[in-house]
Amino acid sequence: YFGEMLQWWCVWLLAFSCSSGVTDVLWWATSASPLFTMHILLNVPATGVTHANGKNLERYYDKFPETYAEYRASTSILLPMVGYRHVPMILKRTMLLDLERYEYRPQADATSSTNSTRGRKAE
Repeated sequence: YFGEMLQWWCVWLLAFSCSSGVTDVLWWATSASPLFTMHILLNVPATGVTHANGKNLERYYDKFPETYAEYRASTSILLPMVGYRHVPMILKRTMLLDLERYEYRPQADATSSTNSTRGRKAE
């Protein structure tokens, strides 16, 4: 996803050579394309980063909880980088776009509490 967003921002910057400078209204209007791409990949639940992370990580956490938690702590969701484990959380959440909504959070076991409640009513 990072490569896709970077590509569109680079095309936008290359378009600067065809424009009349920073005062060109059309050049600024073309910023809609990389912004729209970022919006689709980062915010729309059925696509991009949101779809690849969050609740879809349940299969990894169920099979290998400790191993995957360690992997996730040392790997960025979006930016490929070395030393991610040592980056402060404030930078991860702001500059690296590793937002909390992309994290896997196990749900409370609602089915077992519902079943135990039903069992009590039947007694």
